[in-house]
Amino acid sequence: MTPLEQLETALVSPFAVSGITVKLNALFGSTGQNSTYVRSLLHIEARDLKFTDEPDGAKKAVFDVLATSFGDNGQLVDQIGKTYTLTVKPEIYKKILADGFVYHFKFPVKRPGAYQYRVAIRDAQGERLGSASQFIEVPDLQKNRLTLSSIVLENLTAEEYEKTREPGSPTVPTDPMTDTALRRAKLGSVLRYALEIYNAKLNPSKQPGLRTKIRVFRDGKLILDGQQKPFEMLGQTDMLHLRTFGAISIGKLMEPGDYILQIIVTDVLAKTKQQIATQFLQFEVVE
Repeated sequence: MTPLEQLETALVSPFAVSGITVKLNALFGSTGQNSTYVRSLLHIEARDLKFTDEPDGAKKAVFDVLATSFGDNGQLVDQIGKTYTLTVKPEIYKKILADGFVYHFKFPVKRPGAYQYRVAIRDAQGERLGSASQFIEVPDLQKNRLTLSSIVLENLTAEEYEKTREPGSPTVPTDPMTDTALRRAKLGSVLRYALEIYNAKLNPSKQPGLRTKIRVFRDGKLILDGQQKPFEMLGQTDMLHLRTFGAISIGKLMEPGDYILQIIVTDVLAKTKQQIATQFLQFEVVE
């Protein structure tokens, strides 16, 4: 088969193709009042790709990516294809072999609804294939109901997190793109989360009446039931894209495995049946 036919076959396979280890996280968001998109983060294990030596000592890999979105009727909605050349210096090469790297792309969303996103990757030099898929619901912002974007993550050490809370301290380098793609947190670390709130009602003073709360579940059991807190308005300048954030301490005694983070936002200014919006995210705790 041609390279394109190989990618298309990997896309339609009911089973994930695992020659290249990839992990997909598709995120819903909005750039304007009625403009929505889905940004897909694809974490790729670099050790599964074939790198060649460049004359200057750099390492080079070439891979093809084919991404598609399907509607709830199973029909193809959109498609993106690209060949990407990754050239890195030796010190960066060692890092991405250990940690992998993230390839990201954005699909504009023409209409709200349920979608399945599928991505296939092919190593042009080693000819290995990998694939991943995810379902996502894109809400209708034009209904003016309280809506939450997908959740973005950062995983920091306890020391790094304390530095971010010190006034005037140097910026702590973080990698939210990789952390969001992997949805993974280490024991003894701090997991920061953030998302945007759309269609919040405003009082006569043009201020929202929002409350936020988090819950964490393990194997279907509630293990953390946070208190409801007033929404923090400090630094908010865009009432159409209000941002909320927080952090969870990942205790050293927590059991490794899968957890569910739930973020609940309540709008006390909205009608009773439209006051609550919630967003879920599955994450993994590792040693």
